[in-house]
Amino acid sequence: MRKRPLFGLLLVLVFMFACVPGLSAPTQNVDLIVQSTLQALTLQALQSTPGAQATPAASDQTGSISGKLSYPSSAIPPLLVVAFNLNNVDYYWVQTAQDQSTYQMDGLPPGTYHVVAYVLPDGKLAGRYDQFYVCGLAQGCNDDSWVDVQVQAGAITPNVDPGNWYGGAELYPPMQSYEAGQPSGKGIYSAPMPVLGSITGKLSYPSSFIPSTTVVAFNAKTPEYFFVITNENAGTYQIDNLPPGSYYVVAYPANDSTYPGGYSQAVPCGLSASCSDHSLIPVDVNGQLVTGIDPGDFYAPPGSFPASPVP
Repeated sequence: MRKRPLFGLLLVLVFMFACVPGLSAPTQNVDLIVQSTLQALTLQALQSTPGAQATPAASDQTGSISGKLSYPSSAIPPLLVVAFNLNNVDYYWVQTAQDQSTYQMDGLPPGTYHVVAYVLPDGKLAGRYDQFYVCGLAQGCNDDSWVDVQVQAGAITPNVDPGNWYGGAELYPPMQSYEAGQPSGKGIYSAPMPVLGSITGKLSYPSSFIPSTTVVAFNAKTPEYFFVITNENAGTYQIDNLPPGSYYVVAYPANDSTYPGGYSQAVPCGLSASCSDHSLIPVDVNGQLVTGIDPGDFYAPPGSFPASPVP
């Protein structure tokens, strides 16, 4: 069947609109009628032509994340780049190919995300987008906390590079399930329950009695802290339900919390006059009971230990 030319049909429609009695059709509306009619006819022609597709409009309801990929080797392995939505338990992922140096993840609802790149197929090694990477992965960069990635509708958030490959597995969630062979997808994050641990030790005080004491375990890498309050003359303490991590332990006497005692290098040194190192000792907890953590260094110079965070 022979198709009628679009231009001829367009002229017929314009003529019909112009000749209808009783209609007041100002000249400035003719261009609008022509444009709308041409768009409708063009879309109809595309849909009726084999192999032709109309380009869909970009969604203004979701956003994207993009960035560079790296790996501490001469080659970049295939990666699973995952964006964890902090507003719920959803995660989104894209797979990359061998030696692919950039990525872009589309279809992300507006919100805040954390981004990790896992080495396929098992995800035992991973790189994070965190403050340590932003700092330059250099000596003196001590902050390895997450960078919160903000996604806005209709926009691409660039330069989200998951390049810190030097942290332990406790710094990122285990790799989530994904559909192999699919370039991208979405899932629901099911975080494994952490195995909690405890810290215990002896209490002391440079006096004839031990006042009621608030013993605080500061997470060495996050703002979290945990504490326990002991009774007067209690000789020991124990802080339970500690997530895996490293902690600094400080004891704050109730009678004067401005002079705390810390578990510092001076404690194993013997707290003698020659023990001049009062730096706090990180205590590693990973689901076990850690004993012998005695916060007895009440001889450190003022300001050596953090102020009590407990009201």
